[in-house]
Amino acid sequence: MDANALSDTRLPTILLIDDEQELLVAWALLLELEGFHVVTTVEARKGVELAHRLHPALVITDLMMPEMNGVEVCLALKADPSLDDVPVILWSASPDIPANVMCECTLHKPVPRETLLANVEGLLRSAFDAPRRAAVRR
Repeated sequence: MDANALSDTRLPTILLIDDEQELLVAWALLLELEGFHVVTTVEARKGVELAHRLHPALVITDLMMPEMNGVEVCLALKADPSLDDVPVILWSASPDIPANVMCECTLHKPVPRETLLANVEGLLRSAFDAPRRAAVRR
């Protein structure tokens, strides 16, 4: 999906940030076939800008990217009160993903399809249920 596309409010929007274009296309297609609206970018800074504009339901970002890495993307998103509740999956081909990253999930590439989908669905379910649980406690 083109990074300039507007969010379709009927489907959960997933923002996918990775500097490997072929990977973006493949994962975007898979996620779209599963019923998600996917916005992609190969530039981490543009990904943070898109997150501010689109307020996605979930962000998936690569760890190792030029100019701004995935840890910096996570920090930028979690530092913004309007985005700090958006779940983030950080993935990498590197076996050395930092343990204390501000994200909800880390995955090592190559990621099996079933693993990614299970994590996406679980994080979206948790994010959707959290406001409802808070409202019940009031």
